[in-house]
Amino acid sequence: MKENCWDFMKCGREKKNSLGICPAATDSTAHSLNGGENGGRICWAVEGTFCTGEKQGKYAEKVLMCRECDFRWKVQDEEGRRFRQVYFRN
Repeated sequence: MKENCWDFMKCGREKKNSLGICPAATDSTAHSLNGGENGGRICWAVEGTFCTGEKQGKYAEKVLMCRECDFRWKVQDEEGRRFRQVYFRN
């Protein structure tokens, strides 16, 4: 697997701690998208992530903020034409 958001951001929320676990770390429906573990490389599309130290909302609420995220740009550069910006749950 490639570097996931929790490693890049060094938030520590990929596992249970006093602040709670991030949904990107547990969303198995997004597993392997952009080469990540669970939602770790498509975190901008996972609802309720903990970016910037605060719980984020739905995709529509965070799309503009995440568009400026260094990690998102890193994933997009690494994936090239394979880059997935969104995913749909079944």
